[in-house]
Amino acid sequence: MNTIYRILSVIKTIKGLSHYEDSSPLSVLESDVFYPGLDNQQTPLKVFDPNHPNGSILILYPGATIKGESHPKMITLARSLAINGVKVFLPRIPPLINLKLSKDILLWTVHFYKWIFNNFSEDNNKINIAGVSFGGVIVLKSCLDPFLAKNKPKSVLVFGTSYDARTTIEFMFNGKIIYNGRVIKIKPDPWSVIVMLHNYLNKIDIGYNTKRIEKALIYFIHEKYEKFDKAINNLDDFEKNLINDTIELNASNELNRIMDIIFNNCSNEIDFFSAKEWCNKINNNVFIIHGKNDSLSPFTESIKLHNGLQNSNLLISELFEHREISKKIPLFLKLKEIFKIVNFLSKYYKKAFSI
Repeated sequence: MNTIYRILSVIKTIKGLSHYEDSSPLSVLESDVFYPGLDNQQTPLKVFDPNHPNGSILILYPGATIKGESHPKMITLARSLAINGVKVFLPRIPPLINLKLSKDILLWTVHFYKWIFNNFSEDNNKINIAGVSFGGVIVLKSCLDPFLAKNKPKSVLVFGTSYDARTTIEFMFNGKIIYNGRVIKIKPDPWSVIVMLHNYLNKIDIGYNTKRIEKALIYFIHEKYEKFDKAINNLDDFEKNLINDTIELNASNELNRIMDIIFNNCSNEIDFFSAKEWCNKINNNVFIIHGKNDSLSPFTESIKLHNGLQNSNLLISELFEHREISKKIPLFLKLKEIFKIVNFLSKYYKKAFSI
């Protein structure tokens, strides 16, 4: 009976990913509350309470996005998991919502886990953690923290994350994946390069002042397009070209030169977030999902991550892109992929939620 119930729960989740972006299921109560942050300031938190809880807890950490805990895709995922009796916490991580790639992200991630542990669970074996995209890297890194090493989460789930920041950025320029001797081309999303420039332009010397470029990028990132257009109009041609090359992801000589300087001068900071440097030390039970059509991080990153971890389960699916379910694949292949997903998530649910 447990196996059948588990499969039905997975199917409900998959269905929820397509239906719960605009409305919440009646079986889940959503609330916007606060938790005390690292600075003890009230920090936004979304909580998804199922009407019939099974005692399981999931902390769902967002990636680097200005929408943070309010990102529609993250809310949809939280709803789709909560319908199965799982209490889901979706916290704001301030450095991530500000797109600041600093070690503070790890401190906030561990801090929130401690808060949940101390306030919502007498038994850490009820707590599961999950991270999407860049949030997945941080979730993995947090497993090495002494508190989480002592009070292990029951399971770890990461979706669309990376293994090596350098090879991920290479993909961002050319959209080329080499897998099993074949070259796969995907149109890459420029978001990772934009975030990299946003974080590191002010830390390097590229031979000219970049403050006006940095300001324009901030307007673009925060979707203040009128201010962005005005800022662009005040730039010199070479500054406009760099902005356009970044947004359009044209691998110009200048953009390549700047990215090389960033990798050379900021290597310690970048490697802090590269799982290849430390993932072999993680002994948690990790479940990895990656869309084969992901345009932000190539699926080969998760294959390398799977090989680098001590104890992991891997699903590479044609059905997923980075932010959504793919609508491009034929029905037969979709059914085949759904079967793979059901099998994988059934194992995850058995481990994480005892379903």
